[in-house]
Amino acid sequence: MSYDNLQRLPDPNTSPTGPGFVSQSLLPNTPGMVHPLNSGESVSVKFAGDYWNITLGYPQLTVAEGSTIFPFLYSLQGGFTNFYVQLPTMANPTTGAWGAGLHTDVFGAGNLTAPLSNQLAISSWSSVSGANDLSVGDPIKISSMKKIFLIVGTDLNADVMTLTLSSDIPDTSLLVGAGVQPNDIRFRVKLKGKTPSAVLDADGLYAAFSLSLRENTL
Repeated sequence: MSYDNLQRLPDPNTSPTGPGFVSQSLLPNTPGMVHPLNSGESVSVKFAGDYWNITLGYPQLTVAEGSTIFPFLYSLQGGFTNFYVQLPTMANPTTGAWGAGLHTDVFGAGNLTAPLSNQLAISSWSSVSGANDLSVGDPIKISSMKKIFLIVGTDLNADVMTLTLSSDIPDTSLLVGAGVQPNDIRFRVKLKGKTPSAVLDADGLYAAFSLSLRENTL
C-alpha cells in the first residue's frame, strides 16, 4: 500500500501548474472523550483514527490561474473524492531528499518495529539512511499505510533510530515488511465543507478563497 493513483491538487510543481498558497495550516485531530470530575481532575478516552485538518489560503487569481484550480475542485464533486495535496514546507526531510527523491522510494523495508504505540524503531539505521537523516518536524509515511506522521522526537542508539511520532500507529501488524517513505510527501485528503465559488470581481480577478481539507486514511 504505497501511494494510490489519485489526482493531486494543482500547484506550481504540478503539470499543468496551479496557483500557490498564501497561507497553510496543519492541525492534528485526535478523537476521544474528556469528562471533567468534581475534584477538578478529568478522565479521558482516546480513540483510534487520528487525522490532520489542513487549511489552504489562496490570493486573488487571474482567469488563467483559476483555469486549473477551479475545474479540479469541481471535479471532486464535493467531499466525496480522495486526492493528494503537498505542502511546500513539508515535502522533503529538512536535510534534503533521500536517493532519487521520489515519493515512491521506500527505505528500510523489513527493519521497522514499534516499541510504543507512537514510536517507530528503524534497525540498521546506518545502512538504511546512508548519508541521509531525519529531523524533528519532518513528515514521514510508512509504506504500508496511507497516513502521514510528523516526527516529534528522535533517538539514535546502537544503530537503531527511534522516531517518536505525532500520533499512534493505527495497526502495528502492518509494519511487517514495510519501510519508510520520506520524500515528496503527499497528504491524502478530501474536501471538508463547501466547494469554493469562482467569484469574478469587477477587476476581472477571481476573489481570494480558502480550502478546508481533512486527511482520509481509509
